[in-house]
Amino acid sequence: MKKLLLILFVSVLFINCSTKQNKPEVETETEKTLFIEWFGENEKANDMIWIGMNHFNNIEFEKSFVFFERAIALDSTLFAPHVMLTSFSLPNSEEQEYHYNKAIELVSNKNVNSKLFVSLLDTKNKYSKRHILGSDNNKYEKWTKMHDNEPKGSFIKFWATRGIKDLKEREQALLELVEEFKGNKTDHGPVLNTLGYYYSQNGDPEKAKSYFEEYIKVRSDGYNAYDSMGEYYFNLKDYEKSLEYYMMALSKYPPANSAQNKIREINSIKK
Repeated sequence: MKKLLLILFVSVLFINCSTKQNKPEVETETEKTLFIEWFGENEKANDMIWIGMNHFNNIEFEKSFVFFERAIALDSTLFAPHVMLTSFSLPNSEEQEYHYNKAIELVSNKNVNSKLFVSLLDTKNKYSKRHILGSDNNKYEKWTKMHDNEPKGSFIKFWATRGIKDLKEREQALLELVEEFKGNKTDHGPVLNTLGYYYSQNGDPEKAKSYFEEYIKVRSDGYNAYDSMGEYYFNLKDYEKSLEYYMMALSKYPPANSAQNKIREINSIKK
């Protein structure tokens, strides 16, 4: 598992492991939807998926990996955990191609958005990596299509904002999304995190800091909120403050690779 976790590099919603939140909408007999069909009959496996999604949305990939593996061990018929494990696997590895092929096999009788979700893996990036996220237009178009098909899906709605090219439109979409998620009691921490990075990258460090601080408040038991604040201070070259937050991230989850790597980098700079 260790070698798989070393290559996680996604740039930048659901529940905290210890916090109850609303579960995602699921298809019923009376209301057919186009939500991604994550879940099966095994409730324990569904719980593992639910927690894995939460950690993935919060960029806590090390924990996310563990829960998606558990989901497959409990229910081998689920396609979506294979999608996520493909994204976590080493480029060109047997693991990557195994999970990718299993996802294709198991999604064959699912709805159009489930198939689009799997198809995000079809294109490899320049590092031969299959991932559901990426900067190419093809992936953005697929997320947008999924959102058009099913605009109520929180997971799709959140990740589809990455494909909005106009910066002002993206900002507005994120601001509206954070209020929507607050209102319906969906975990809005990932949106706060994304807004923090949005303002940090677009010339408003004070506003960025305020969103990272709010993210820490709503996800104090997680580790990515502290990692994000560590990166904020690192980019300002405040290495002492950055180190403080990266150490807090490690205190929440010692296997956190980003924090480990940044601590080494900061110590090297200080020397």
